[in-house]
Amino acid sequence: MRYYETLYIIHPDYEDSRLEELRQLVDEKVKEHRADIVNSYVWGKRKLAYDVDRYRYGTYMILQYSVQTPFVNELNNWMELQTQILAYMTTKLDDAPIIRDDKHEKEAISELEDETKKNVQKTKEMEEA
Repeated sequence: MRYYETLYIIHPDYEDSRLEELRQLVDEKVKEHRADIVNSYVWGKRKLAYDVDRYRYGTYMILQYSVQTPFVNELNNWMELQTQILAYMTTKLDDAPIIRDDKHEKEAISELEDETKKNVQKTKEMEEA
């Protein structure tokens, strides 16, 4: 089994729903070649090292997958035709990637937000007293 990682950069002005649609489109294209997706997520909006199609920022997406027979050239050719993808790069991984668990991260963020709300409420109560 071979492991690959594809990093692709999307138009910076796309909202979350549109990013999700594009992520699913790329995932489906990879699954057509009988690949098993390990991770597929939005890495975030970042400043580009240089302008790409006159854009200074882009939304980075990461796709990690395993496959028996490589199809990197086909995937790169397909990505080249997608106007919403500004740039892309596929690399072969030496080892299996660590499975990303977004659920725990979201729960931790939610707990921090709840704790912050409680602290703000306590501060308001103390100021009123």
